[in-house]
Amino acid sequence: MQQYFIDHEINSGDTVALDEEILYHLIKVLRKDASYIFRLADRKGDIYHAHLTDKKNCLILEKLDENNELDCEITCILSLIKSDKLELCIQKLVELGVKRIIPYEAKRSVMKIKDLKKMVRLRKIAREAAEQSHRNIVPEVTDPIGFKELKNYMSDVNYICYESERNIADISSSSSISYIIGPEGGFEEEEYKNICELGFASISLGKRILRAETAALYMTSIIVGKNQ
Repeated sequence: MQQYFIDHEINSGDTVALDEEILYHLIKVLRKDASYIFRLADRKGDIYHAHLTDKKNCLILEKLDENNELDCEITCILSLIKSDKLELCIQKLVELGVKRIIPYEAKRSVMKIKDLKKMVRLRKIAREAAEQSHRNIVPEVTDPIGFKELKNYMSDVNYICYESERNIADISSSSSISYIIGPEGGFEEEEYKNICELGFASISLGKRILRAETAALYMTSIIVGKNQ
């Protein structure tokens, strides 16, 4: 069943005007009419069934007793990698349940995001992935940050995944976890040490060297497994 997000609160029995993008997708792409029931999530994270009443509005039906969010709030601090890999990684991180994605401009990041249109696209990818996976919320994708801003995105537990580390940590359950993934080519040694000094525990993801996007998804899967 198709799901969409709207940016205000709703209640059962409300008649709600849908934005043009949702209407276009329902009517032109999916070719649905008033008989089709779809899911609508509001800004509180509540999900309802709804159906079209005309070509602009929908009627909100029953509220669903459904919470598809993890108990652990996961923040992925993802070093900027090549555009296509970054987009795919954001999509999959959202599907896995990450709460926030923080693009990080590491010293070895080849890609730099200077174009506002690029951030709009990344946030749209996150929104569509949240709809597809029936999330209650759309995960936040922040503007890119540098080292000085890292401390603002730390959680109760914080990790840096580092290819030269030999300690495969037993990741514990927690109400919030942040982890940082390096770019193609990994972190510079000084940058790695500075991040550790901030309070990020250095861990290994195994004997093999993983691509950045693989490491991000693997780390998320481990955390989800510990915090279901």
